[in-house]
Amino acid sequence: AAGTKKLTRPTTPKWCGKWVLGMDEFKQGVVGAKSNNLAGLRGRLPESIQLPASVTIPFGSFEKALESRENRELAKQIRAAVSSVTPHSPGPALARCRDLVNQVAVPSALRKELEAGMRAAGIPVPQNEERWEAALCALKAVWASKYNDRAFYSCRKVGLRFDDVRMAVLCQRVVPVRYAFVIHTANPVSGDADEIYAELVIGLGEAIVSGAVPGSALAFSARKDALDAPRVLLYPSKSRALVVADSLILRSDSNGEDLEGYAGAGLYESVTVDATRSVVADYSADDLLMDPGFRRRLMTDVCRVGLEIEQALGSAQDIEGVVGKDGAITVVQTRPQV
Repeated sequence: AAGTKKLTRPTTPKWCGKWVLGMDEFKQGVVGAKSNNLAGLRGRLPESIQLPASVTIPFGSFEKALESRENRELAKQIRAAVSSVTPHSPGPALARCRDLVNQVAVPSALRKELEAGMRAAGIPVPQNEERWEAALCALKAVWASKYNDRAFYSCRKVGLRFDDVRMAVLCQRVVPVRYAFVIHTANPVSGDADEIYAELVIGLGEAIVSGAVPGSALAFSARKDALDAPRVLLYPSKSRALVVADSLILRSDSNGEDLEGYAGAGLYESVTVDATRSVVADYSADDLLMDPGFRRRLMTDVCRVGLEIEQALGSAQDIEGVVGKDGAITVVQTRPQV
């Protein structure tokens, strides 16, 4: 179609032979940009910017799991469902694909390696079978998200076959936080590469990236040569916040998100083991509105995080992070800004 941008078809990543990798083993072609960028930031940021302990289930693990004897029949059904996806009405067949993926038996070797990798990284492991079942269900939900409708249409738009996407899964601890933020180190509204743009909410960042909570976040910007003078662009109007118990999060880390020209950010799922809850958010009583000095310092600190990461990685970045109850800032993921 006219105006459709074609990508050079990528080499489909192969399974590396391990079910779970620690950060020292992250590399291109084995895990995605989210994992690689976090590993690449170690030792390159000020101590005030924290990085979460992480392990990743690499590319090809889902496809390898389908080769096991217990999944052979499901694998056939998934192939048939993939073959039945049509360009003009993909929804029902894609839903069938997702349903089947959520029935996949996760290999016992994967669970064993995941437990060992989490312990080595200092990530709390599930304490009983019920918790393990919830964690593995979250993993499968991330795998299944490669068959969502938005991803199908985005792949089609750039000439990428949707089933060629490979899904690595980044596993991290998620803890209760005070605020969450998203940073674009080049202003996506004006296109100004010398200005950082950010949004911040009470609670989890899903309230920003998914649009699940109506209303606006605190939106602000700062010139890179004047981080101490941030400007409020929009005050928060969300009446609800998303929160979750101390838990695990399984983040999509697909090879599609690594491709130049393919805006894969946000197309695939990140799933918490415990369900998020919606609670009342009273911004009118929060320091964000009540204390201008606190607000200015926080906005400056968040913008400084963006600049530090952009300088460390050498390109404009799309960054997600959190501010803990103690004020500590943790960057949970970053990827090239498209």
